[in-house]
Amino acid sequence: MSQNNKQSPVGLFLSFFLKAIVIILGLVILAMSAYLIKTIISNKNAEKEKKADDSAFEDNQKDELLVNNATNSDALLYEDAEAASEEAKNDGSLSKDASIVVLNATDVPGVAGKWKDKLVEAGYTNVQAGDYTKGILDVSKIVVVTEGTGTALQEFLPEAKMETLPANEVQCSVNTEGVEAFLIIGTPDVVY
Repeated sequence: MSQNNKQSPVGLFLSFFLKAIVIILGLVILAMSAYLIKTIISNKNAEKEKKADDSAFEDNQKDELLVNNATNSDALLYEDAEAASEEAKNDGSLSKDASIVVLNATDVPGVAGKWKDKLVEAGYTNVQAGDYTKGILDVSKIVVVTEGTGTALQEFLPEAKMETLPANEVQCSVNTEGVEAFLIIGTPDVVY
């Protein structure tokens, strides 16, 4: 007895459809593998080129002539900006973006604001104004947080007394966190 092995048209379609999907998935896997290998190889080559480019610009030799004749203000010779900034502070100057607070220690309103405007006109960019809460002063003060800095501020107040104190010890109406210098304006330096 012979059996009839005929498949229905739907069964025949599904059989070819599954075979086609398997072949297509195989090709997609093959293509993705080739792409992955190509990407890995190109990334390794890019890393090698970057290392070669970086090492081409390294100068491990010291320029003796420049180093021996350098002064403290030659910031370009320092490896990092902090060392240059520290040297700048040691020569008595504050950077133009140093945090400075001008305090009114008089009974005349608006004095700190006027002095703040003077500092801004001179190029200082981080200046606040406020009131000195410890009382009225007969002599202006320049208070710096780091000893040896702030001498450039004496051009504004040549008769002022210089002091070094931690910022949180200056009694005033403004936040003192991060402040590097205070100009406490006394009665002789009132500007109208």
